[in-house]
Order: sequence, then structure tokens, then C-alpha cells
Amino acid sequence: MLLMGLPWAWADKTLVPLPIFTTDPNERQTYGVLLAVIDAQEGAFRSLLVPTVTYNSLLGAAGSVHYERFFADQAKFDTDLAQSTRNQAFYRLRYATPTLLDPRYLFRGFGLYENDRTARFFGIGANSSEQDQTNYTLRQVGGELTFGRRLMPELIASLTERLRSVTIRRGAVDSLPFLQDVFTGVPGEDGSFVWAHRLALTYDTRNSQITPSQGRFGQVFIEVAEEAIGSKASFVRYGLEGRWFWPQLPERLVLAVRGLLDRVDGPNVPFFELSELGGEETLRGFGDNRFLDEGRVLVNAEERLKVFQLNYGNVRTDIELAVFTDVGRVFHNFSDLGSGRIQAVVGGGIRFLAASQIVAKIDIGIGSEGVAIFTGLDYPF
Repeated sequence: MLLMGLPWAWADKTLVPLPIFTTDPNERQTYGVLLAVIDAQEGAFRSLLVPTVTYNSLLGAAGSVHYERFFADQAKFDTDLAQSTRNQAFYRLRYATPTLLDPRYLFRGFGLYENDRTARFFGIGANSSEQDQTNYTLRQVGGELTFGRRLMPELIASLTERLRSVTIRRGAVDSLPFLQDVFTGVPGEDGSFVWAHRLALTYDTRNSQITPSQGRFGQVFIEVAEEAIGSKASFVRYGLEGRWFWPQLPERLVLAVRGLLDRVDGPNVPFFELSELGGEETLRGFGDNRFLDEGRVLVNAEERLKVFQLNYGNVRTDIELAVFTDVGRVFHNFSDLGSGRIQAVVGGGIRFLAASQIVAKIDIGIGSEGVAIFTGLDYPF
């Protein structure tokens, strides 16, 4: 996405028109235009409205709306509504508050409907080949509700209830075979219903959840889905994650590092519930869900350098450059970790940090299968 536009003020709003060009390993090229409508007061966002019109050769013409509303108690509501003429669809509502009735409690939740006609499946395992690529439509309805309690200011125990209903159909990419025509007997090839229950313990000393520049984040979790209590798939998922942020020049240069290890065990885990690598949050040189297996290990490191500052209306926007490397692999057994097949990605990006409340990004990653470009909101970690 090319973030180039001329802002102007209208009443108490700032309007920023922007052209769009994106290229995604799954969706290919998308062209369009957006108009960001910023409502800010005293240098802070009250709301952000972003209507978008795009065209994609696979998916046709599309319209979308992104809206965010910020509240004084640090609560936040946002929604994404997107629909194309060829039935690519994404609808999501999210709400989060760090103080649910009482400062000791927090809540976050979302609901979504998605019809992704460009989803890909390459097989399972670290040795899956690019030549075995297949296409399918992933249609899912689901959501999550998380309730947490602060045991100490930095330590939170939480319970998450997750529902996910998935249907698999033929996709929009005629040049690729359908998943079910190539891979037979894959668990979840017709879809499934998952009801999972997750317990997590989180330690968080970051100075910001959205634009952290110092502090640490750590989490251990276990998630259980069981046919006896409503789910159509039974499995146990467990893992841990750590993130570290080291400021090297005050407010200018920050080293961000993440480590992640998790695994899912079960007799017939649906392929879309396996541990995955690929996409804008894990291995940024590959498309979403490029590698699937029971476990995954991942390390991301990037240097973030603020190079310029400008103001849209009365909102401060920092422009940040980043260089990064992503290293990881999926595995079937822990003993596989010494057998190679590690995937590495190097790349760089540019980010726009508005009022320390919103991050818009462009990341370009180079992996063993070529170049991938990802755009969107929020840091990858």
C-alpha cells in the first residue's frame, strides 16, 4: 500500500486520501484508493474511519470500511466490513477494555465471518513443496471471549472461550487444483466445528500494547477442545511466547525480539487448527499458512528506527523504518527440531505511528520462494 496523500482539515476532521497497491502471495495484486477520516482532539484519536474501493483480478471489485473508536478509559471498539463482487468477504467486530467494571478485571472479544476464496494448502510438514500448492475457499464463522484478572499489576490470569465453524469449498484460483482433488483423507478437508477453552498466564511490562518501545511480554497457555463437551474435534494445544523491547536511542531506535514455541496434540486435528507459519505475523516471506504441522518454533527480530515526524491536523505521526529477520520451522515431533528445514526471511518495512494509537505498515520479506509484501494495521508483534 502506498501511503502518499495530501491531508486537509474539514470542521474538526482531518481527511487523508491515499492510493493503494498491494501484492499478496495468495491474492496477487490489488489496486484502489482509500480515504482516512481522522477525528482527533488534543493530539489523540477519538475515531478513525477508512472507506476503501479496490480491484483485484481474482476477486473483482470490492468495497470495505474500517472503523475504530477510542474511549477515555483506554477501551477500544473496531470493525472491518469488506465484500467483493466475487464473494470474497470479511466481517469482524472487536471490543476490548482493560478495566471491566473494576481495574482488576479485563475483557476482550470479537466475532467474525470470513469467506476467503484464495486460501492455499501445500500439505503438512516442513518438507511440503511449493509444487503441491492447492486452492480452496475457507468459510468460517466464529469468535472469542476473554476474561482476565490481574493477580499483580504486571501478571494476568485469563480464560478464553473460542468458537469456530469452518466449511471448505472450491476456491477462486482456477490455475490451481482444489485441495480435495490432490490431498485425500486430510482431517478437516470438509470443515469442522471447534469449541476450545484456553487458560493463560501473562506477564506484561510493556509501556504500550499498541506501540511498545520498552518492556517485556511473556505468556504460557494451554487450550483444550473436547468432543464430549460440544466440539467436533478433540485436541490439546500448549505453548509459550516471549517478547522483548530494548530502546537503544531514546524514542528513536528500538530492538524488538519475539520467541514462540507451541504444539497441538490430538487424534485427528483439522488441518486449519494445526500450528502454522507464513504471513504478516510470522514468516513474512511466505503466504498465510504456508507451513502446517503439529508444532512450530519461531524467532523474529527487527530494528525499528523513527526517521521523521509530521502532523496531520493536530495529530502527531511518526514515520518509522524497520529491518527484520524471521526464522522458524514447523515440526511433527520435538526430535525433528535438529533435522534442518529451517525457513529464514529477511526484509524491511515502513510504518506510520499516529498519536501512538494506530500503526499502519508495509513489510517486504524475501524467503526461499520469493518476495512477499504485506500491508495492514498493527505491528507484527
